[in-house]
Amino acid sequence: MRLLLTALLCILLAAPAGMEAAAQGFTATPVEVSSEKVNVKGTVYYLHKVLKGQTLYSISKAYGVSQDIITGANPSLADGLKAGMLLYIPEAAAAASMTADTAAVAAGTADTARTVLSANDTGKSGSLRSRIDKNRKKAGKQEKKYRKYNVKWYETLDDVAVKFNVTTEAIIALNGIDTGSGKRIRSVLIPDEEYMRTFRLGEQENEPAVPEREDNTPADQDGIGNILTDGTGNDLPAVTPGESYNSGTYTISIVLPFNASRLTSGLNAYTADFYAGVLTAMADLKERGLFSNFVLNVVDLSRYSSAWELVSDDVLRGSELIIGPISERDMQPVAAYARSKGIPVVSPLDLNTASLAQGNPGFFLFPPQSDLALSHQIDKIASATDRSSITVIYEQGYGDSDLVTRTLSELERRGLPYKTFSYDFLSGRGIDARMSGALDTAAVNRVIIPSLSEAFVTDALRNLSLIHGSRHYGIEVYGMSQWKNFETVELDYFHALDVRLAMSYHINYNTPETKEFIDKYRAAFNTEPTSFAYQGYDILTFFVEAMHTWGKNFPQGIINERKSLLQSDVLFLPAAPGSGCVNQAFKDICFTDGWQIIDES
Repeated sequence: MRLLLTALLCILLAAPAGMEAAAQGFTATPVEVSSEKVNVKGTVYYLHKVLKGQTLYSISKAYGVSQDIITGANPSLADGLKAGMLLYIPEAAAAASMTADTAAVAAGTADTARTVLSANDTGKSGSLRSRIDKNRKKAGKQEKKYRKYNVKWYETLDDVAVKFNVTTEAIIALNGIDTGSGKRIRSVLIPDEEYMRTFRLGEQENEPAVPEREDNTPADQDGIGNILTDGTGNDLPAVTPGESYNSGTYTISIVLPFNASRLTSGLNAYTADFYAGVLTAMADLKERGLFSNFVLNVVDLSRYSSAWELVSDDVLRGSELIIGPISERDMQPVAAYARSKGIPVVSPLDLNTASLAQGNPGFFLFPPQSDLALSHQIDKIASATDRSSITVIYEQGYGDSDLVTRTLSELERRGLPYKTFSYDFLSGRGIDARMSGALDTAAVNRVIIPSLSEAFVTDALRNLSLIHGSRHYGIEVYGMSQWKNFETVELDYFHALDVRLAMSYHINYNTPETKEFIDKYRAAFNTEPTSFAYQGYDILTFFVEAMHTWGKNFPQGIINERKSLLQSDVLFLPAAPGSGCVNQAFKDICFTDGWQIIDES
């Protein structure tokens, strides 16, 4: 027993020293306040990535907020804090007032159909209040009920006033609206005839009546909408730089689905890459002194039930430019909101959003439409000045396919003479002898192969290569951009035949600009940039440069102006009169016999 007691005593005496040693051996990972922020339903959050060794306590101390606030903003913490998590950290000022704001919002959401007049109203509103009180007493009523109207997300108070044949000022007075608060008005009470009579008497008694808003400009011709005269990109009115962005602060909103409440592995990869490209562009623009008057309003779409809810919260108010969202479904309400507010909006990735350009003159579709590439190729053939012969080669039995019929139609529309040659590539060897009969021995043969069949294209290129090598015919082949993804076709054929592709995207890794971007991206994110990262970089760079060149007339200035970027070329042309613009620029890539790939754009 005495031995047991001695052993226990030794253990108790040794425990503090052991714990102290353990404590000295543990070094917490420092917490740096993130420079990345996102806007969620009007509240700005830091986007913090949790590193190994960081604790909820250390994170809360670094950001100056309580652990409870961080936990409340991040439901994923219910499973514990893990390295790699992305946390929403409310800004300190927002966090300090979060409890009060929550109570105010809860109180403000209770709908009522009773008259509310602000206790702070003075002047004519005070006169109006006394008149209404008198009228109520005469009628023996203590309260007056008015019709309640739920304001649609795209409507202004002016729109509501016109709809009900009342004045905007009367709606403001009846509802006690603070027009300078910036808050979205979800519902209003509509003045009746009695209220309007009393209101007009109050106006006459206190001050001259405010003239009603006179604006008969059609919706597609105000702000940026009066710039388009045709759908060709030609004969557009001359544009001069407008008011500059050199004073004040201007907002560029980026709308992306981050899924930031989940683990890093749950992030949508191309969204994260796109945003990383945007951040790299922003850093470059700051170095060049082009971003000092701009701020990014990063809105996380995944925190909303839908894009309709996002626009109804009015978190895009005051934007000079909106970039995103990335899908057609989400782009629809954002594009409609942007049009109603006269804000230019860019669709960065989804080609299916082309239809949203109709009737929306501030809409810009950035990725070129692949179905325009064929027309672009034939335009290039038509512009050639040397003597040439045009031959269309296609697979037997596919003469009525969309690609073939469009190719022939485009040639005929331009008045270009051509020959055709079709064959069954399974019929055996010896096709090259027959094929050579459709070619010209003394001219440059410009051969178009309108096919996406890898097997047929491979066989056609093989036969053309035999003709070029044995008979020394001059041959240039014009193909489809999808050919670059073919896996079995021999690249020898591409280079031997000077294959030309009209590419929506192409990166020349040998340019100083591309090398510099890659170095900066690697240093910032410790990984290689993807195509989506290049896209984010190109879009922000292009539009910020345009805003500095053209000022507030930039939506007009960029039309019909071609520019080459890291991954894309840009040439915005109107989709139709009075509509938005689509990018119709392609990178003309030529595979030369020196095993080089040349950009002929």
